[in-house]
Amino acid sequence: TITWSGDVVATWDTLRRQIADGLNFCATGVPYWTLDVGGFFVQNKPDLWFWSGDYDAGVDDLGYRELFVRWFQYATFLPMLRAHGTDTPREIWRFGAPGDPLYDALVKFLHLRYRLLPYIYSLAGWTTQRAYTMLRLLAFDFRDDAATYDIRDQFMFGPAFLVCPVTQPMHYTAGSQPVVDADESRSVYLPAGCDWWDFWSGERLAGGQVISAAASIMAIPLFVRAGSIVPVAEPMQYVDEKPDGVMELHIYPGRDGTFLLYEDAGDGYDYEQGAFSTIELKWYDATQQLEIGERTGSYPGMQEQRTFRVVIHDAGQTELSQGTDRSGTTVTYQGKRLVIDL
Repeated sequence: TITWSGDVVATWDTLRRQIADGLNFCATGVPYWTLDVGGFFVQNKPDLWFWSGDYDAGVDDLGYRELFVRWFQYATFLPMLRAHGTDTPREIWRFGAPGDPLYDALVKFLHLRYRLLPYIYSLAGWTTQRAYTMLRLLAFDFRDDAATYDIRDQFMFGPAFLVCPVTQPMHYTAGSQPVVDADESRSVYLPAGCDWWDFWSGERLAGGQVISAAASIMAIPLFVRAGSIVPVAEPMQYVDEKPDGVMELHIYPGRDGTFLLYEDAGDGYDYEQGAFSTIELKWYDATQQLEIGERTGSYPGMQEQRTFRVVIHDAGQTELSQGTDRSGTTVTYQGKRLVIDL
């Protein structure tokens, strides 16, 4: 069961409040929460008290397009991503054409969501098998850091990603009015107790500090906790396009780390009867070794042999590139334990 936040209106204030709403909802122990990207009601109809969006021109308003992009970027890191609503179109091609930053930003984050599906699907497996919560208040993971307790506009998406949505216009307001001299950045607190990797720039940063993070329309501030192992799929157009594709294991060094890769048939309810597999991944920072554990379990259609490409993120390496000359190590896995020196 997935709960959505209701038929909300298209305003920047609504977007800002939705972040805390989702975190509070999941903190109650209900793990799946989502929303209507861009708001359900976009226009303003004074005779209907609930129809009170800020954008009567809908998708033709550059101000709405910017709001929608920021909402979409945030929702990329929710348990379920959905663009749904009334009174204006929401297909990506309605927001411009290739080369238009607003259009390109949507395409970029849609592709990122699909590439992260092995990570996200594993979180879903943990949710079923371990009562895990993928949308996480910072205090869940950094309870010894009191500075995280009152932060309402940042969160962890699983164990790896620190997500920092942008909740104010930097280019256009309603009516396609340009924003003058906007600062394309936002304040971010990096929780103490670990280092953080800037997902976009590859910069390694110490925790326990407030920084001014770049926030162009192409990217919200996004950081990866040191010691994270993030499984990533090949680029694809739909979820089961490449069942035998190469899976990349992205390692963000700085401390030891683990990740339990969960897989099942991807459809149906056989997982409830134990039809799934797990592979424990372990990163040993001191020795720069990755252990791919023995596979446990099975399910119909499981790939008995698969190819992993291990990518280590070093300073200056950006996004989901191939990595430095130490990275891109490719191994064939047949279900037995492997230890890879990197």
